[in-house]
Amino acid sequence: MFGNRAILVDNEDVVEEASETKTLNGKEKLLKHDEVVLKVFMYDLPPEFHFGLLDGKPSGNSVWPDVRTNIPGYPGGLNLQHSIELWLSLDILASEFPQASKARTVIRVRNSSEANIIFVPFFSSLSYNRYSKGSPHVKKSRNKILQEKLVKYLTTQEEWKRSGGNDHLILAHHPKSMLDARMKLWPATFILSDFGRYPPNIANVEKDVIAPYKHLINSYVNDNSNFDSRPTLLYFQGAIYRKDGGLARQELFYLLKNEKDVHFSFGSIGKDGIKKAIEGMHASKFYLNIAGDTPSLNRLFDAIASYCGPVIIDDKIELPYEDVIDYSEFCIFVYTSDAIKENFLINFIRVIAKKEW
Repeated sequence: MFGNRAILVDNEDVVEEASETKTLNGKEKLLKHDEVVLKVFMYDLPPEFHFGLLDGKPSGNSVWPDVRTNIPGYPGGLNLQHSIELWLSLDILASEFPQASKARTVIRVRNSSEANIIFVPFFSSLSYNRYSKGSPHVKKSRNKILQEKLVKYLTTQEEWKRSGGNDHLILAHHPKSMLDARMKLWPATFILSDFGRYPPNIANVEKDVIAPYKHLINSYVNDNSNFDSRPTLLYFQGAIYRKDGGLARQELFYLLKNEKDVHFSFGSIGKDGIKKAIEGMHASKFYLNIAGDTPSLNRLFDAIASYCGPVIIDDKIELPYEDVIDYSEFCIFVYTSDAIKENFLINFIRVIAKKEW
């Protein structure tokens, strides 16, 4: 889960058969894939760092809402891509309840010396999306202020001083979240969507975790569609004119726009954009995932959720869990230099047989 930073487990309840050995800070411990329970110490940060950003109200003297009866809603639209910060926090909070599932993989501990990892519950993506823009009358945005407060808080904690921060887990899933704090909290493990906007000394594959985007469209439940019932061969809807790596979008637009069974048009999440994307993907055999945003593409996960075969045209894409998931089993990868050759891509896709799809 944590890349090359394996998690030590000191749990007597774990069954004796072990499947692999991992190392952390020079120590070795046998781990089991299915029965390891991760011990997490979570800071009781003030609500302004987490559920207060969702207008959640603390329960009694706690800084947390009672998530058994009141789970604050996470904003929709593009915000949902980064809602991992909510779900991880909820899992840790729920692990303390007596009725917590026996299948849980995490348990919150109150003594940090017992913990395998120390979790920092700052909803940094939500902070960026909602509060990164200041006003003419305010020198610093609320997002910047929260980052400054977080750095001051963490670096004065005994837990941080003890380890230098390298056993801390910090959420920075939006590519522009934690822009200021990341430079001071870099020893920690970051949960990111990709490494696209980080210098390698701050974030890298040796210490950090790449987590998938939450797909924006609804999962395709009870799908009865098949190859023949999906009339569109290739589908793309999004920003066509992008800078830098997105130039391939323009080239492909001009190459494919007149193909009768290809949908290639401008689109956004505004108005009914997501609804149209859902309908379009459900009616298409393949979806074009073209470079142009960040090294990771949320469209990939939307395509997978729609059973719409991903065609990835991005030579620098970064995919979560590449070491355990073989994306070539359900995705088609095409070099950009080949894709923008006249007729290459459309001819390549057309010869994919029904059985292969």
